[in-house]
Amino acid sequence: MAYNVKQKLFSITLLFCIIFSPTETASTFSHYNCTNIQTYNPKSTYKINLNTLLSTLSSKASDTLNHGHYNTSIISTIDEPEDTVYGSFMCIGNTNHCGECVRNSTKTLTSMCDSKEGIIWSDECLVRYSNRSFFDTMEESPSWCVKDSIDYQGPLDGFNKMLSSLMVDLVTQANGDSKRNFTKLVLKKEIYYEDKFLYGLAQCIPSLSNDNCMKCLKDAIEYLQTSCARGKLRGSVLYPSCVVRYDPNPFFPLLRGQEKVNRVPRYSIILHVLVPIFSVTVFFFTYYVLCRRARKNLKYHRENFGEDISSEVHSLQFDFDMIRLATNKFSDDNKIGEGGFGDVYKGMFPNGFEIAVKRLIRNSSQGAVEFKNEVLLIAKLQHRNLVRLLGFCIQRNEKILIYEYMHNKSLDYYLFSPENHKKLTWHARYKIIRGIARGILYLHEDSHLKIIHCDLKPSNILLDDKMNAKISDFGLARIVAIDQMQGNTSIIAGTYGYMSPEYAMLGQFSEKSDVFSFGVIILEIISGKRNVDYNGVNSIDDLVSHAWKKWWENRQLELLDSALIYSFSEREVNRCIQIGLLCVQENPDRRPTMATIALYFNCDSIDLPLPQQPAFYMRGKIESKVASKKSMTGQPRSYSVTRF
Repeated sequence: MAYNVKQKLFSITLLFCIIFSPTETASTFSHYNCTNIQTYNPKSTYKINLNTLLSTLSSKASDTLNHGHYNTSIISTIDEPEDTVYGSFMCIGNTNHCGECVRNSTKTLTSMCDSKEGIIWSDECLVRYSNRSFFDTMEESPSWCVKDSIDYQGPLDGFNKMLSSLMVDLVTQANGDSKRNFTKLVLKKEIYYEDKFLYGLAQCIPSLSNDNCMKCLKDAIEYLQTSCARGKLRGSVLYPSCVVRYDPNPFFPLLRGQEKVNRVPRYSIILHVLVPIFSVTVFFFTYYVLCRRARKNLKYHRENFGEDISSEVHSLQFDFDMIRLATNKFSDDNKIGEGGFGDVYKGMFPNGFEIAVKRLIRNSSQGAVEFKNEVLLIAKLQHRNLVRLLGFCIQRNEKILIYEYMHNKSLDYYLFSPENHKKLTWHARYKIIRGIARGILYLHEDSHLKIIHCDLKPSNILLDDKMNAKISDFGLARIVAIDQMQGNTSIIAGTYGYMSPEYAMLGQFSEKSDVFSFGVIILEIISGKRNVDYNGVNSIDDLVSHAWKKWWENRQLELLDSALIYSFSEREVNRCIQIGLLCVQENPDRRPTMATIALYFNCDSIDLPLPQQPAFYMRGKIESKVASKKSMTGQPRSYSVTRF
């Protein structure tokens, strides 16, 4: 938020300078390219001719009769044709500062290029010279791509369609009115959502033929949309022969020639006195208010987040009023879930884009820590089996996370419902198991950070419209060193029934903690029963203990959800049960890594090792007759765990 305040202050300062400064504004950006490896001698005739040519371009740039474009050449003698220099400039858009732009550009080329060919672009002009004639030639090299660092936040398909429509209109207008403003220039604006506008520019150098102009523009547009600025809020492609640009903010002034010279009214003297005074007063008052607000926000951020808030995180920030409107003021009708740190609401932006909004419990110190953890973690994670964080919102004691909306809710919504569990076929369940495995593998080994989730459970596995599993809720996640095998904590938080015994009892967490949770989830997906609520007929075992017992009795298919009896793969079910039991072994060192588990799923030919006893710590001891069959693996231990 402090970052946004700086932007506002910069904008106000810029407006203040524009109002009161009599000088012209320099170009915002520039890029030059000394395109020819053939260089000239600083004392050569070519250098003298080049200086003369650039000086001529600078003087002609202020001449309105040139209509924003000028070609010229300095012809050398017949004996020295290699010293001939060709040059041109073109004003980009209807800028009022082309003369200043060309003068600055010629100075840059003079100081930075010692080759016989050079070109420089800025937001207001293009200046070029060469030892060969290029006036009637369509050229697309060298080129320059200018793009925003911020991605478009919303449905990308809709944005791309609107951008394509804008580009098509630009090319159509340029083709139908190629002599417009004598520069083959087209300026246009297009609505892309609600009251927002998308502004576009397409322009060719006037010496090009109409066919070559169309080809240049179409090639530039294709490059702009497919690779240069795909999905970005703004972008430009600059070729030597044409320019294409789009931006959500207007970047061109009024057309030249529209200004009228009028006699100054008598009351203008009063306005010239009052307006500056009023503007200065407003400026300093606004500056004071924003600075005061910035100090408060900075203090709040430091208290809740520390000093590590980056601009990357700031780019994800949403306005609180926008989120409040999207969720209908956080109405109960929009509530889709409840969690330990807050409620989850469905929201919809004015353009129809759906979001999931997690509103953390207010005035909760624990919630603030989890909020920081989740923002800094998830902003850096991108995987098809992880829920994507779209942004966050923070205002006073409100802390909000915005995620992509999952139409099929969470895994537990289907798995443990008397009716909905029938909708989960074995094919869907097997797909979900493998998707969860891929997501955990990414967290443990493939992301740039090594992350232990610490709270894997069915309610934190969300399902998209194609029933793909996506891991969510990183409030308890922990970052560890890439080569770190284990960590310790004195604050044990998690969900009863999914915590590994070493984490629940000793506060020791590692990759194997997540592996244990994954094993419990596998058994729950297969059986359709909760581990912590399971109580089989004539049994006091928990689900893990019961699965172990059935597996050793070679009756593991009795674990299967009754809804799957007539539609399952026996080979896949047996393999999943064995993998699940391998994951919940009492000894963490005996549990497989997620990389090994992925190998088990991908290679059916690999024989699985026999699992040893699971961690029997949630309920009583297993029946003695089962214990007698475990002599080969040792006696199970019994733990007592406090419910969190």
